Amino acid sequence: MEKSNTNSKLELTPKIIGKLEHMHYGVYNHSAVQICSWTKKALTNNGICYKEKFYGIDCHGCLEMAPTVMWCQQNCTFCWRPMEYMKNVNILKSQVDTPEDIIQNLILKRQKLISGFGGHLDLNKDKFSDAQIPSHYSISLAGEPTMYPLLNEMIIYLKGLKKTKSIFIVSNGQEPEYFKKLIGNEEAAPTQLYVSIDAHNKELFDKINKSLYVDGWDRLNLSLEFLSKINVRTVIRMTQIKGLNDLDEYLNGYSKLFEKAKSDIIEVKSYMHIGLSRNRHSKEQMATIEEVNSFANKLIEVNKNYEIVGEMPESKIVILRRKDSKYKTNIEKFEN
Repeated sequence: MEKSNTNSKLELTPKIIGKLEHMHYGVYNHSAVQICSWTKKALTNNGICYKEKFYGIDCHGCLEMAPTVMWCQQNCTFCWRPMEYMKNVNILKSQVDTPEDIIQNLILKRQKLISGFGGHLDLNKDKFSDAQIPSHYSISLAGEPTMYPLLNEMIIYLKGLKKTKSIFIVSNGQEPEYFKKLIGNEEAAPTQLYVSIDAHNKELFDKINKSLYVDGWDRLNLSLEFLSKINVRTVIRMTQIKGLNDLDEYLNGYSKLFEKAKSDIIEVKSYMHIGLSRNRHSKEQMATIEEVNSFANKLIEVNKNYEIVGEMPESKIVILRRKDSKYKTNIEKFEN
């Protein structure tokens, strides 16, 4: 994917661009955007995603993107994305597009992707018009966003856009220096900052997350320590893979990680048997909403600092909130 010369621009091969476009990604050099199924439903008055239900983001106005779409330091087994192509690279500032260049081009790509909804019989015309310029940016599509060396500058740029209401970043926690630099620098922090936890110890982490760093588990734990010191809404995202990472004997290990991070929210969400993850996990490893609820209840029995505040069966997700968090579940614009 990347040139061997570190002075060259970061770029994807034509083959990978073709694969991404076949999956309805809008690709711009090393960044990409895709329209979530929930955004499509919102545009046709057919439902909203859990992020709108719990956090108040505009589902129809969501731009889900990745600044470095095919670069990641992990090959998580549950990922529905084409993680087999991802590589661990040292990305330099001189190799990447500027935040403004990425965002403005991805907005145009997104407009093209949703243009086909203009003639839909159930189209909400007001939402369709409003959706042309995003109000929410979800930096979580594919690859690891903290590998983009201008991520802080991108967040500052997005906050400066008139219509921006909220920005989410979802990270695997493999670049602890990113989190360290956000301590006391909340100007460069997103509205909501996620770190994924899918294992309670190194052995299971190596089995599920497959970090390309030999010290991947240590990196994750250091990121969680820094996360607890950042003055911004923080979230732990847990992907429950039935029978693999949701066993009772793992609960104490998860509780210790929760206390290290002290995140405001924990999202417990079932693994989904879709995309290329079907080559790695069985359909039976998807948990039902009842099983997600059961796991979530066990988690708060062990760690009583959290309480369940809601669920969304359609997304097989249960939301936990830290009892002493200063944040409400619903987001006010740039409340941090």
